[in-house]
Amino acid sequence: MNFLDKKNIIGLSPMDGVTDEAFRLVQTQIAKPDLIFTEFVSAEGISRGGIKLYDTLLFSPEERPIIGQLFGKDPESFYKSAIILCELGFDGVDINMGCPAKTVIQHGSGAALIGKPDLAVEIIKSVRQGIDDWFSNKVKITNIGLNKKTLEIIKHNQKYSNTKKNNIKPTLSVKTRLGITHSIIETWIPILLAQNLDFITIHGRTLKQAYAGIADWDEIKKVVNLAKNTRTKIFGNGDIQTRQQGIEYCHKYGVDGVLIGRAAGGNPWCFGNHIATPKEKFSAMLLHAQIFGQVFPKRCFDSLRKHFLLYTTSFPDAKSLRMKLVRLNSVKELLSLEEEFHG
Repeated sequence: MNFLDKKNIIGLSPMDGVTDEAFRLVQTQIAKPDLIFTEFVSAEGISRGGIKLYDTLLFSPEERPIIGQLFGKDPESFYKSAIILCELGFDGVDINMGCPAKTVIQHGSGAALIGKPDLAVEIIKSVRQGIDDWFSNKVKITNIGLNKKTLEIIKHNQKYSNTKKNNIKPTLSVKTRLGITHSIIETWIPILLAQNLDFITIHGRTLKQAYAGIADWDEIKKVVNLAKNTRTKIFGNGDIQTRQQGIEYCHKYGVDGVLIGRAAGGNPWCFGNHIATPKEKFSAMLLHAQIFGQVFPKRCFDSLRKHFLLYTTSFPDAKSLRMKLVRLNSVKELLSLEEEFHG
């Protein structure tokens, strides 16, 4: 069964620097979302020998269904990257047309593509061709000009993800925003819908807003109406805090699903409608640290600190604890703080 056949899909949104393999495995073990996305990865990077970027594409079978998200501006790179993601075993390929980060926008990628509809369409067509060529065995991973090291890491990561080809073609989707300075969904969304995508995720803010203000779900509802006579499903994104709220918004605004992003930081229980105790949060932090060490044995522990701070966001009088968390360098040091997680 295709994962899109499910109603009211509540998924984990892709978040750069957040939703890596360790984060997603913790999320999966505590309260599994209906759908999971990787962090975005550069299409140009992974198709041109960026070996380190392949850490972004690590995943385990228990995370399925999982979608790999690409960003960039070069259609040829998107074609090759779509084949790479299919070969790695992802259940779908998502194109980022919504990231508001300056470094991404200045590159002409992410939400900048909203202002370049012709290029956006060309990129979508390239990804579709890549998926189709891979699925029909028209092209092999060894025939798209990848260097030896890249082919080796793809083969290695295939073992890690336990991928196997089946008879379900990977999905094709786009994640985008309402517009650049103001909502232009009446012109932008029909362009995307004409591409016969499997689904579109619409964040209820403009590029100019970034993550400020309140997501406009009334505009998202208009996108649902625009898509009514198409096969393309619509997911909403923006300010959803829990699975229950997500389901309520599916009914209220007519979306086929919602993605939860920032609310999942330090709170994987949001997908299970559970309010965690400090003790449970400590256990999750410990699990996160242990999984992180297994998945990324060569990475410094300090990249976990931002996650630890998020786990203590709601703690009263947590200033002294947070001062200690930002200095952690090992699981042993984390264990020494266990007594401070009372309650």
